[in-house]
Amino acid sequence: MKLHHTYFYHPDFVEDNTAVIEHFERREISMQKIQNALGRAERYIVPENSSETTLSMAIEAARGVLNESNISILDIDVIIFVSSSPEHHIPCDAIQIHHELNGKPDTLCYDMNANCIGAFIALDQVSKYLKGTRPGTKALVVCAEKFSRILDPDNPITAFCLSDSAFAFIVENDGDNTSGLIDVLYHTDSSFCNTVLYPPKGNSEHQHGDLTTWDRIFDGMGSVNFALENISLFLKRNQISLEQIDLFLFSQFSIKNINIIRDYFQLPEEKIPFYSKELGYTGASSPFLALDRYQKEVKSLKKGDYILIWTLGTGYQAGLMLWKY
Repeated sequence: MKLHHTYFYHPDFVEDNTAVIEHFERREISMQKIQNALGRAERYIVPENSSETTLSMAIEAARGVLNESNISILDIDVIIFVSSSPEHHIPCDAIQIHHELNGKPDTLCYDMNANCIGAFIALDQVSKYLKGTRPGTKALVVCAEKFSRILDPDNPITAFCLSDSAFAFIVENDGDNTSGLIDVLYHTDSSFCNTVLYPPKGNSEHQHGDLTTWDRIFDGMGSVNFALENISLFLKRNQISLEQIDLFLFSQFSIKNINIIRDYFQLPEEKIPFYSKELGYTGASSPFLALDRYQKEVKSLKKGDYILIWTLGTGYQAGLMLWKY
């Protein structure tokens, strides 16, 4: 199983967080603690006068990964669209992507919304699906978010944290059973289910202009504790040591949370990429965007390298995945 050919698309407009921080400081809201925890400098934003949507960005990312990989859309057997802010509910946006790219009739298309853990779950599910198909079967996974239209500019966390963007990658059953998904572990604590909400009163009472509500009680620490308590056991049951992991792909939401895990396990900093400072937080795609940036800016992974992925989604649920490249 191969996870290869990644592509990152973002709007042209970059927002410097300096002005956002100064805005809150003038209201006597200290941003230093939040900045230290999240680690942000810039974000990509779709301007208000732009016609760009979650779907249009997704289509650009899908086109980009197909063009760069020299893979035809006619070779794609599955299209999965991952988003918390889709352009449509009916039909699913995966079908819209299929239509725009002129996909073949015998293609499975579906959307997925599991918030920031969505791409992780999509990779888990599609890997298991592809394992039962013929060698050469390929899946196109596309993540996209237009967070700026649903986030509260007066909330100090959401006002400078998240980026509008799209990301695509291709998963292929190459017939090699020695690579791909090795194991996955999930953890769900639904006691946090009302801490981050959109629409805030549900679709039955949705009103134009509704924004996401975010209670700062949700800081992701539960998912950090899950990682601290389970990484060693998770690797042990797969007869892999921490020293054998070549790359740690962690949620890019919080540099503080990454550093807690890094320091607890005494992990080499160079094996844990963090790119949200200059790119903003991209949601579901964030650990896979870290993979993309790492391979483009640091070095390419080799066949047989081990990857450990840890991420989380609001509500909340977290996951660990062991992948052999």
